[in-house]
Amino acid sequence: MTTPRSDTRQGFRPQTAADSIGARLRERLLEGGFLPGESISIRRVSEAEGISVIPARDALRGLVAEGALQFRDARTIFVPPLDAATLGEIRHARLAIEGELAHRAFPWLAPQAARLAAIDAEVTTALRARDVPAYMRSNHALHFAIYEPAGAPVLLALAELLWLRFAPGMRIVCDAFDGQPPRADHHVGAIEALRAGDRDGFRRAIEADIAQGMDMLLDHATRTPDGGVANEGET
Repeated sequence: MTTPRSDTRQGFRPQTAADSIGARLRERLLEGGFLPGESISIRRVSEAEGISVIPARDALRGLVAEGALQFRDARTIFVPPLDAATLGEIRHARLAIEGELAHRAFPWLAPQAARLAAIDAEVTTALRARDVPAYMRSNHALHFAIYEPAGAPVLLALAELLWLRFAPGMRIVCDAFDGQPPRADHHVGAIEALRAGDRDGFRRAIEADIAQGMDMLLDHATRTPDGGVANEGET
């Protein structure tokens, strides 16, 4: 058995104002703070942060480069809409990439079972409270606590990009649960498989959890008149 590798690809570089703003915007995306199709004005970001337009623009352009945002025009950036075709691609990629991360991480996760169960309890609490940001934070924390020990920095980076892409639509999933945890709680199933030493069962539970959330988004996209998850507002 090899030891999980740490990711030392980037090395040290000074933190800039654009980096700090980009990190906060990334957190908002991951927490469902922006909706698919929502416009994000560079000027409004600079005003909200109390900084000049240049670092705000650079931060947003960084997220455009990652694929989390897109340009609408020279001054306005928006969250990409989530249509059924896009969601289908994300679903396929998540199952392949995150399933493999869970499989690779499994040998190092047994000592973390209690910690994972505690994070999952936060997910359940947030669902019952209909607290979308808390649900998104805790759900992301649980999945990446599972994936990070895999020692696969390329796969991990791809998983992060996928989460940035679909996370704005996850408010729909939280609302669909209507304050009740899902009947088939695949987080619990994954932790049970982990404690039982069932590596294949663990991967299947993680993949079932991914499919459950993505299928809710797909169902919504196919039932909406425009065929997707979108919002035309501006931030």
